[in-house]
Amino acid sequence: MSSAMGFRPVKTKRAFEEVCDQIRSEIQAGRIAAGDKLPSERDLAEQLQVSRATVREAFRTLEIGGVLTLQKGVKGGAVVMHGDVRPINQTISDLLSLGGLSLADYTEARKCLQKEIIRLACERATEADFAALEANIAATREKTSESQIEDRTALTVQFYALLARATKNKAMEILMSAVTEPLAYYIKQIGVDRSWDVAASRTKVVRHLRERDTEAAIAEMISHMERLHTYMLSRELSTPE
Repeated sequence: MSSAMGFRPVKTKRAFEEVCDQIRSEIQAGRIAAGDKLPSERDLAEQLQVSRATVREAFRTLEIGGVLTLQKGVKGGAVVMHGDVRPINQTISDLLSLGGLSLADYTEARKCLQKEIIRLACERATEADFAALEANIAATREKTSESQIEDRTALTVQFYALLARATKNKAMEILMSAVTEPLAYYIKQIGVDRSWDVAASRTKVVRHLRERDTEAAIAEMISHMERLHTYMLSRELSTPE
């Protein structure tokens, strides 16, 4: 952490927001790095000429946003995180549940992202990636009862995470997580479509990936997603107000 942090007095009505902005600016400027500990509430309040309550509110806001982690104890304090995708995931989940994002737009965006992820995975996936995907599918086949929906959903999230990891692109992993976590929540609410074999479809996707057949892998994945979208719409319409 640089000793030349450029904090300056805060004089706005919503002071905690400016405190947040200044901390973010220090991070972006490289004067604070992931893992660094910020000054104490008291010290930072003195530097910024605000109350400790204002600094505390800013810290909590940044914690919710995945920027800081607040550690307790004598050696505790506000520490800059290495990155947390949960706020992104939660935002998309909230938009879906509150109607700010339509299921159609959400599905279309997922399809666009999946196409590019499959293209990269076809080029870059290793034997270890294929083995991990196949192990995930095998575990999914064992989760057949209604009481195992939590486990089955967790395996769905893991499948897409493994697929994104095969691209060797961290940004793709983050984007995949952002669109998969809300899907998992949605499925938990409406239940699993048991009229078809999801594991069989995923097996085909992985086989095409192994063969480096991009178009076949994309076609299978899109078919899977369109079927899921139809099922989600049907359950949504049949759910009583």
